[in-house]
Amino acid sequence: MLNGISIESFIAGFAYGGTTVLVGQPLETLKTLTQVSTTTSPNMLTTAKQLYSTSGIRGFYRGGTPLLLGGGLMRSAQFGFYQSVLPVLDTKFGKRDPQTYWLGCVNPHVVAAGWAGGIGRGLVEGPFEMVKVRRQIVSDWKFADVTKGFGVTVFR
Repeated sequence: MLNGISIESFIAGFAYGGTTVLVGQPLETLKTLTQVSTTTSPNMLTTAKQLYSTSGIRGFYRGGTPLLLGGGLMRSAQFGFYQSVLPVLDTKFGKRDPQTYWLGCVNPHVVAAGWAGGIGRGLVEGPFEMVKVRRQIVSDWKFADVTKGFGVTVFR
């Protein structure tokens, strides 16, 4: 810990984020291409075959480069904010006794720290998500566009 900040949590989040992108990006690309397809009844298998025939394996990772970095950073922020806020709440308000949890099972400090982690992730995720989607659908974009949809991403 460095001044109450859990460096290990940021590192663990970065590793998790990178792994998630490497494993999930092909399915994310297929989902996006299926959603924007103009055919009447697109399905993932047909979309996958077409993508592979036109772009090879690289096509499945289209738009993934910014997300590989962004995925690591956003998970890093999520884990790090959570792990940094939780001890502050416990110190400031005292550790919660399980007898005082909401509905007998929900620790309000964990909820608040989770909310902080979500806000941290959203702040990092917005610009990377916009670039990823634009690259997946092969659409031009300018740097000024990176804040489009930012508020919804943070709220989500």
